[in-house]
Amino acid sequence: MRRTAYILLPFFALVVVAAFGARAMEAYSPEQNEQFMDWCTGAKSATESTCSCTLKSIAQTVPAATLAQFLSSQASGSSFNFNATLATTGVSVTQALATCASR
Repeated sequence: MRRTAYILLPFFALVVVAAFGARAMEAYSPEQNEQFMDWCTGAKSATESTCSCTLKSIAQTVPAATLAQFLSSQASGSSFNFNATLATTGVSVTQALATCASR
């Protein structure tokens, strides 16, 4: 019985992680996806495939409301913000963008 639990536990953990990742991507509205892609390809001059990869990557960790707040701050032209959530989101986006661009 114990051996079966050790074998099945990693499998169930993988299923749970995959389910949450899929749900996070669904949380972004089509408008948010479009707004992110416009910002990424425009302001960051990244390719569409790099931006798509970045969006998929941040969807696993950045909630839709936080992404909306981040994109709003970027559209208003703020380059620096004391809001910790926006700063953290900016770091997440930048890291994902760099990772996807290097592929």
